[in-house]
Amino acid sequence: MMREANVITIGAGGASYPAAFLLAKAGYKVIMIDDKGVMSGNCLYEGCIPSKTMREIAQLIIRKKRFEEFGVLGEVKVDYKRIISHKDKVQEMRYKQHEEELKETNGMVEIIKGIGEIIDPTTVLAKTENGNIEFKAKNGIIIGTGTIAVKPEIEGKEYCITSDDIYKLHPTVQDLPDSFVIIGGGYIALETASFFQAFGSKVTVLVRGHRFLRTMDEEFVSKLVSLLDPEIKVEYNSPVKRIEKASNKFKVIYSGQGTEKEIEADLVLCATGRKPVPPKGIEKVGIPINEKGHIIVDNSMQTNVPNIYATGDVNGLKPLFHAAVRMSIAAARNILAGNRKVDYVYLDSIPTTVFSIPAGSIVGITKEDASRLGIPVLEASYQLRKDSRAQAFGELGGEIKLFFDKRNMKLIGGWMVGIDAGNVINTIALGIQMGITARELTDFAGQHPMVEEELGAIARQITF
Repeated sequence: MMREANVITIGAGGASYPAAFLLAKAGYKVIMIDDKGVMSGNCLYEGCIPSKTMREIAQLIIRKKRFEEFGVLGEVKVDYKRIISHKDKVQEMRYKQHEEELKETNGMVEIIKGIGEIIDPTTVLAKTENGNIEFKAKNGIIIGTGTIAVKPEIEGKEYCITSDDIYKLHPTVQDLPDSFVIIGGGYIALETASFFQAFGSKVTVLVRGHRFLRTMDEEFVSKLVSLLDPEIKVEYNSPVKRIEKASNKFKVIYSGQGTEKEIEADLVLCATGRKPVPPKGIEKVGIPINEKGHIIVDNSMQTNVPNIYATGDVNGLKPLFHAAVRMSIAAARNILAGNRKVDYVYLDSIPTTVFSIPAGSIVGITKEDASRLGIPVLEASYQLRKDSRAQAFGELGGEIKLFFDKRNMKLIGGWMVGIDAGNVINTIALGIQMGITARELTDFAGQHPMVEEELGAIARQITF
């Protein structure tokens, strides 16, 4: 069976559906092939939305405990099953929202539940429960197949859970563990450690190397880690050797300071990374992948086959939902232009936030990056202990730091650790995107008493 459409997407998450909606508005028929059969991607199914819903509850618990210390509020009680129930409700709410958005396209966007395989540069095979369907794409193909969680090749890895088991809709983990070992040094490890420590678990994190977030700016990471709950036990330079079942618990054996150590826990999480899942058939059309399995694209999101694009986590450029959305839009615009490159994604203006407690956010070129690139930098910072909002919440730790190119005084990067970091970083990112200068930033009258107002104060430190 053969059907035609203007554009085929393989995947129906943030790397695909924004493009589909934009193309539909332009009168293009779009077929989305997705193994879940719904618009969600990993973000809604098992990632950003459920984890950040749980984070907000964890943040409230920590704040309530702080106000309890101030003598303002009473005792905090945690019901983990209700936390999961709320998380599930938020996910279900967003699935219904996506269903309504799909209906609003009046049939111009259609989802097929199945696995997509590329047959040739214009043909995609959908393998469904009811048989195979071939689709001919008249204008373009967008690959947005994302990534999956992976476990390390260690003995006993079957005893580990992954983040899917905590955050997916109706997750496997329904009870709060008294003791929790997390293996990994990335953002998922850091975030999950923060949440569960706040919920009441005794958390230990085993980091293979000497630091968390090894690909991020070292000064930023150091500041962030210094403000984490000190009750979270962190063991650095501690590669895991094996995991064993020990009665109703699990035993994790790891190396530490030249000796073999072990720790028991009710639950063990492997937060050791994710790997891309490019669709079958890309090799048939000669699309290359790199050594990590990511599909290679340029900043127009185009592969070496002009009408085929790869967006979101599967290309590895910026594995974040909002980055996937921007990439998706770029691919759609370039398809509408007849697969000419008219839209490019500026990665340096896309922020990254580690939603630990406190959160840390970073964007653009930092001092560490500038040194490597040979860019002369002027930096300025603000300590949050002076900020009125931070004072109101009793969250005095943290800092905002901005980086300007000395040659033209344009804002090129920044980071923040502390209260409202995930919001403030958006303003910094917009400034980078718009090419704002330090002098122009001094004129920014940020809302008082909100943390954004300090961006103008920082700029005034280095201008007159």
